[in-house]
Amino acid sequence: MARGVCAEKSRVINVAAPTLLRLTLARACAWGLLVAGWIGIGSFALQFAPSVASGFGLVALWLVALGGAATVATRGGIGWWMRALALCLCAGTTGIGLWSTVHGGGLFALLLALAGWATLTALASGVVRSLRLQYPVLPGPPIAAASLGALCAGLVLGDLGDLPALVIRLIVFVGAATGLLVVLQRRIEPKPRPGCRAGLFDCSLPAWPRGAWRDSLQWPTLLAGLAMLPMMAALPMMAAWCRAQSVAPQAMVLLHLAAMFGPALLLRHSVAKWSPRLLSTVCAGLLAAGAAFAVFAAAPFDLLGLAALHGAAWGLAWVGQLWAPARRGQQGTSPLRAAAGYAVLTVAFGILVELSGARGVVNVHAALGVAAVFAWLLGAVAPTLTFPRKRSEQQAHRHSEP
Repeated sequence: MARGVCAEKSRVINVAAPTLLRLTLARACAWGLLVAGWIGIGSFALQFAPSVASGFGLVALWLVALGGAATVATRGGIGWWMRALALCLCAGTTGIGLWSTVHGGGLFALLLALAGWATLTALASGVVRSLRLQYPVLPGPPIAAASLGALCAGLVLGDLGDLPALVIRLIVFVGAATGLLVVLQRRIEPKPRPGCRAGLFDCSLPAWPRGAWRDSLQWPTLLAGLAMLPMMAALPMMAAWCRAQSVAPQAMVLLHLAAMFGPALLLRHSVAKWSPRLLSTVCAGLLAAGAAFAVFAAAPFDLLGLAALHGAAWGLAWVGQLWAPARRGQQGTSPLRAAAGYAVLTVAFGILVELSGARGVVNVHAALGVAAVFAWLLGAVAPTLTFPRKRSEQQAHRHSEP
């Protein structure tokens, strides 16, 4: 019997090692496409849209398109050859749209690139899910893979103001990522399995469950999870503002991405052991410090400090979510619903930035910091304060995946 157990363990290890490598590379490609698309599409949108608010509206449209495509692409049941064909078609559509945008196509071509990139990113998420289901044991959170993907995206993005050069880099990146995904998912047949809780990126993007806001102890962490939205949407503008202060735009982009994923990568094992109170305290402190930099520091340190501290707050909240199923979305949650919520917040933020300019960016992040401090104080004064769940939410929470 012992020999049989050892043989079975050896078989699992032999199968797991190559599958884990393929899964890690696929996760890195998916996250790279997400980050490069979010910032890259935003850069083109702010240049070609008739107003700042409509530029943010295009970013919101990209988020909705991503959520809608992911609703289909992550369900499973798609053969590997069909997914490979879809990946190539979407990559081609994205490349043609991007190239045409800066060669006379304008806004219409950008919409084509937007749709192609959103669908391509959703298909990449489907590849990740297919590979995860082939893994003989439960894989760990994609923190290292996401960090690798974000690093690649940051290096590719470079100077967001030089659109002709940016187009070439993005087309090459999309082609390389698509080719790698096609190879990685080759001959991976779909397996029937209920959808993951977040429905996107192998359950790795924040999709807070219904009722999470009823627990006041989690509020600072939940607010930190929202910090990425205004930062990613406004990053092209912030890079341009830093250029005016003799700071290279590439430095602003890389600083923000390093802040988002660097502390998360270095502290990933420690955060897994943190209590909800400690995680909320750290997130509240980072959000408050970032707000203080944004309000009181001189340019360009106001934006640099804000990007670093609020990026780190998001990263630690993200890692805390990955290690705590109670803070994640319920099984079968549609990614379209989360994307629609993100889109509404992005549009509202865009309207505020159009009305107030840089001060609007500062005000939003300052409000996040102040709200996090008040939420932490509320949790400290009334640590047991919770709001009653609806009966439907109790049943959903009871039947969610562990």
